[in-house]
Amino acid sequence: MILEIDNEWGDVQSIVVKNRQPIERTQPIKAGDTAPFFTIAATHDAWQASVFTAGLPGQSLTISELLGQGPLVVSFYCPCWGRYAPPFLKALTQLSPQIEAAGGQLVVFSNEHPRYLPNPSVNSSMLLVHDADNTVAQRFGVYSETDPIWDRVSGISEDVYIPALYVVDRSRKIRYHFIDENFEGLSNPQDILNAIAR
Repeated sequence: MILEIDNEWGDVQSIVVKNRQPIERTQPIKAGDTAPFFTIAATHDAWQASVFTAGLPGQSLTISELLGQGPLVVSFYCPCWGRYAPPFLKALTQLSPQIEAAGGQLVVFSNEHPRYLPNPSVNSSMLLVHDADNTVAQRFGVYSETDPIWDRVSGISEDVYIPALYVVDRSRKIRYHFIDENFEGLSNPQDILNAIAR
């Protein structure tokens, strides 16, 4: 589209305006929904996320294989959440041994490579997975290129996920969801543990 604009001296300028991509609103999945398929692959320096199974180097695990070991707690984390990020990661790290004791496993997807993230504590058994293309986050509905968080939350200026945590049962059903679109803080850990125990 071409716009013609008159300036204060009466000069007419033509400006070419690109069509804007239609906004695809984030629609996080919720309790009762089926968890989307994903695969994680162990590379030489980190776990990598994919929605495909073919062509992955090294050891790889699908969501079904992970659920074969018990309920799965899936979370999404971005270090670029500012002041919100360190307490969120600390809460996940503290929750990890409790999740394991309850028979579950914690998998945390991040848009940042794990080598740049703080090391989880020795007691933490969570898997940090690099979701380089945001494909898993998109499938869970906590990320959209056309509906960026910075349009809605002050202080965030980068491409980030919505803070979220899910408890997935062996049949891939979501038992519990926590979605923090307003960046208010992680929910009650006991609710998460109760969802694992159901």
